[in-house]
Amino acid sequence: MKDLQLFIDNILDIFTTKKSLSKDIFKDFVEYVYITLQKEIDSTKKESIKNKYIKIRHSVLQYIIANEKSIMLSIRNKNKK
Repeated sequence: MKDLQLFIDNILDIFTTKKSLSKDIFKDFVEYVYITLQKEIDSTKKESIKNKYIKIRHSVLQYIIANEKSIMLSIRNKNKK
């Protein structure tokens, strides 16, 4: 769980959007995470590594959806800085 939170914190540091509505920002964030992990999957040739990244992507997306409010709070706090 700590690794998952650390991964999301790292993604939050990099993530930027031009949207202003909360639901649009959250949607952009989910898309950004998905695309970032999909690039890792696509760049890997080994099937076992691809499966590992697919499981990670699934876990991360579940976590993000389950913790939408705290993720949005983190994004808003980052944008205020």
